[in-house]
Amino acid sequence: IQRLDQFIRKYYLNQLIRGTLYTLGVVGLAFLAINLLEANFYFSRSGRKALFYGFVGLTLLSAGIWIVLPAARYFRLGSVISHDRAAAIIGNHFGDVRDKLLNLLQLGRDAQLAGQDLNTSTSSELLLASISQKSAELQPVPFRRAIDLGENRKYLRYALPPLLLLIVLLVAAPTLITDSTNRLVRNNEDFERPAPFAFVLPK
Repeated sequence: IQRLDQFIRKYYLNQLIRGTLYTLGVVGLAFLAINLLEANFYFSRSGRKALFYGFVGLTLLSAGIWIVLPAARYFRLGSVISHDRAAAIIGNHFGDVRDKLLNLLQLGRDAQLAGQDLNTSTSSELLLASISQKSAELQPVPFRRAIDLGENRKYLRYALPPLLLLIVLLVAAPTLITDSTNRLVRNNEDFERPAPFAFVLPK
């Protein structure tokens, strides 16, 4: 049970890492999109409000689903996957142990029920002996290796491109991002599009 609990925590840690990369990708892409739209179209106050609060809502929703929920379940807040479900996931990676694991869990439940009845002490001892035997058979199986955290590297392709593009824009044309961000944040104010020309008065 302790080893299954460790696996379940790693299962949610894996979801947390993957969700963080998803969130960075979605939020970064949305941030670039609304800034570039505002930089080109100079929306009205209502348009900028829609863009700003839409971005905030998308950020909160993404972070809530992909970061907060897995983090809460990692700390066992709220419902988590059952031991039977964890055994099934492990069985997908170590096919020869799935039935043994599920059978062992069932024996454990039977032993708990038998232990509540004073007239079944012999039966309880047999169950415990069977549990001990099957546990010894499963001892060498590395449950936690059923999840490889390193596989999350492939999800960097969602997070890195928007972040790299944002860095490039901040270096090459910072006002393209900073000016539009300023207008989006100050969405209660009116802004005029700069004139495409300037008057130079002689001294």
